This record gives sequence, structure tokens and C-alpha cells, in this order.
Amino acid sequence: MPGLGQPGNRAPRRPVGLRLAARPGLSFVVVCVAACGESIAPTQGPEQPPVLTALAFTALAAGDDHTCGLTVDGAAYCWGGNEVGQLGDGVVSDYRNLPVMVAGGISFASLTAGAFHTCGIAVDGSAYCWGFNVTGQIGDGTRAHRNVPVGVTGGHTYTALAAGGGYTCGITLDGTVYCWGARGNSELPDDSTTNSLVPVAVDEDHAFASIGVGADHRCGITAMGTAYCWGAGNNGQLGHGETKSSSVPISVIGQLRFGAIVAGDTHSCGLTLSGAAYCWGLNVAGQLGTGTPDSSHEPVLVAGGLTFLALDADGDYTCGLVAGGKAYCWGINDMGQLGDGSTVNHDVPGPVTGGFEFVSLRAGRFHGCGLTARGAAYCWGFNQFGQLGDGSNVDSSVPVLVGTVAFVRN
Repeated sequence: MPGLGQPGNRAPRRPVGLRLAARPGLSFVVVCVAACGESIAPTQGPEQPPVLTALAFTALAAGDDHTCGLTVDGAAYCWGGNEVGQLGDGVVSDYRNLPVMVAGGISFASLTAGAFHTCGIAVDGSAYCWGFNVTGQIGDGTRAHRNVPVGVTGGHTYTALAAGGGYTCGITLDGTVYCWGARGNSELPDDSTTNSLVPVAVDEDHAFASIGVGADHRCGITAMGTAYCWGAGNNGQLGHGETKSSSVPISVIGQLRFGAIVAGDTHSCGLTLSGAAYCWGLNVAGQLGTGTPDSSHEPVLVAGGLTFLALDADGDYTCGLVAGGKAYCWGINDMGQLGDGSTVNHDVPGPVTGGFEFVSLRAGRFHGCGLTARGAAYCWGFNQFGQLGDGSNVDSSVPVLVGTVAFVRN
């Protein structure tokens, strides 16, 4: 996910060249035209009492200031900041603090959210992106911002996508990783600083099963569980024992075998097949979860003896899910993104308050979200742009329910 540059600079970043004036108290209503089709527009409020329709999600994605969810029928909904069209509903607006349907009628199999853009894999394996595109992170061969999904060029069939700050990466059927967008800090496979507006193969010598992307580095694991990282490595986030960058994947030090891997701004974490979590990189906010302030250039075991089923990371914090659905988070907590009812940093895993049983977790830059087995989405943390989806713009250090969608009566 995207970064702010130097650790400690916690002001929420906006897209370059844009100025957003949030207006607390202004809410939007999704206007459903005819049979709740593809035409959606914001309004200051319904002329008649709305019909409230609850959404049941199967997956979530979280970016800098927006969040998206996928329903069982493959429909995508997004909420939060929309000043560059990252919600994909066909309009540009300051924000939406309730879910709106992504336009185009595409049936998605998965979603991922970057800083100010969003991407999804359709059921046929083709990739679509929308939102901010100044560095080519949409992958359609242009730098034009898109407020509806557009197809990524190249004709590849993808099994996974991961959106970073100014770039996106995807894994094709044969395990090849392609990336497009920003090339600063070795974000793409060569040392050129010229952005790529179309997908470029990273390293055809390695077949990857999954990938996690950070501010300006990314990590992938092979089918055998071997981890490789590349990109910026000045804080040890590549895990190869040094603080140097690499434009090609290099193996993470040690003999660990991972089943999943994630990346934040300047740290990375991997989950072993036995459920142990290891992290490496910068640790100024406790994002490595070791109980110490020490950074590490190689994987170190997260404290607490927990067995995790899943991990996610963004910014300077990490979250994990254990058996029974309990969520734990650690790292920076200035916006309440750890979900424990406080704004105090934690250098070891602490439980998200509320006793929820989640089936999945997603970490956005300053907010986190969890999904229950019944499809209810809860979010917590920073909410200036409505990214918590509860119909307000009030921050919350505890989980709040993502609101219903309001359809206007005919």
C-alpha cells in the first residue's frame, strides 16, 4: 500500500494536484434507477423516504481513503474518497460515506485497493482498474483518470492482483508477475524512472503463487513457500539482511516457508504454513510486533504465541486473524486503526475490541476492516472521507458497521 515518505509524517496524503475539502455532515444517497441497474448518481438527500437495503459482502479491499466490497453475485461496491473516481460509480465527488455500486455491470471475482485507485479481476480472469492514473497505475496505456472500470491492456488472465500507491501488480496463470505504473524506487522490474502505462513482466524465472505490495516494495511467494522481495530496501523491508534496494526479486533470508505474504509502508510480514507470523523492516511504531523497538533486516517472530490464519498490513501497522475469528493488530494507532478503543501504539498483537468473529481482514492506510461469516462489514480508524462506510465522517477506534445502501422509492 502507499506510503507518506518519512515515518512519523501522519497527515493523510491526497493525490498530487488535487485539493479536497471534506464537508462533515454531508451524506449521499445512492439513487437506484429503474431496476437498480448501472446508473448511479449522488444527491443531497432523497425527496421521499428511502428504502434501506443491506449488503452482504464476500470480500473487502481497503485503500488510503476508500474501501470496497464484493457481493456474492460479483457486484462491487465502494465508499470513501472519490475525488479521482476511485469508487468507480461513474462520477467524481468529494466522498461517499455509504456504499455505491461500481458501474459497468462487471462480475468480479476479487478486488484490491491502492492509494487512490481500485482494481478487480473479472470472473473470466481479465483485469480492470479505475481511479487515479497519473503514473499509469490503471494499466490502460494512458494517464487519464477513470471513474468507471477500464480493462488493463495486454490480454493476460490473472489469478491475483495487488494495488500499491502509484502502481499495480498481477499474477498470471503461469505464475509470472506483471506490474504497471510508477517506477520510482525500483517499483518495477528495471532501474528506469520512466513509468510504465502497460503491464511489464517482473521476472519470468520465478513462478509466484501470491504477492503483497507496499509503498514502494513488493514481495511474492512461490508454490513451495519461498519468499522473494524487490523494490525499495532502505529499511530492510526486503528481508535479505541488508538495507539496499533491488529491481529484481531476491530471496528473503532464512529457511522459512510461507503460505501468505503482505507488505506495509516500510515493513513486510509472512505467515508460515503452521500459522506463525514473521515480520521484517522498520519498527518505529511496533509494526513488527516483536515487543521491542528494534528494526530488523530479516524475519523475526511476532510475539504472543498466536497461531494466525491470515495477515494484512498497510502503513505502519499489521493485523492478523486467529481461529475463531478474533482479530489482532499491532503498530501505529494514531487514527485508531488498531481497533482497540484507543489511539495508543502497540508493539505486540492486541485484540480488536467488540468480540467479533471475522472471516477476513483488510488493512487500509489509516483504517482497518473485518468481514463476518454473514457478510457484514465492520471498519475502524480514520473516517474523514467516509471510508468506514457508516454514513458519517466521524473517526472510530472501535469497529462500526458499514451502512446500508439507500434506494429511492419510485
